[in-house]
Amino acid sequence: MNLNKLFLITTNDKKFDAWAKETKKRLVKNPLAFEHFNLAYADVARGNYLARATFVCYWQINASDDLARLAPAITQASFIHMMHRFVEQGKEEEIMICQNLSSNFLRLLQVLSINEGENENDMENNGENAGSDRPNDTDSTDSENIE
Repeated sequence: MNLNKLFLITTNDKKFDAWAKETKKRLVKNPLAFEHFNLAYADVARGNYLARATFVCYWQINASDDLARLAPAITQASFIHMMHRFVEQGKEEEIMICQNLSSNFLRLLQVLSINEGENENDMENNGENAGSDRPNDTDSTDSENIE
């Protein structure tokens, strides 16, 4: 699904309702996801733009590798864009927050990537090392990384 269509779904009630109906049809096969969708739908169906857009994007990421592959880059670009806007305004605390968000986001992506690799290796090794909780040495919340 292209980004323009996503935007129209989030801003047009009729398109949003049609999208929700199609999404529910797809999710009915997964009762837990279907329930999760319905609970959140009640809150965002006629809510503000950001809540509705977040809801639509979440379920599109859930359903489509196309958006899922782009989502991390869009998120990272959003943090950088916000940081540059704060630089223009001279807001040092907000700049640091954006830098920390960006660093932690990358760290979390790395942890997910490592865990996915471990899960694949665990399956290959018949469960050996399953559930490993090794600390990640790229923790950007470490006191050395915070001024």
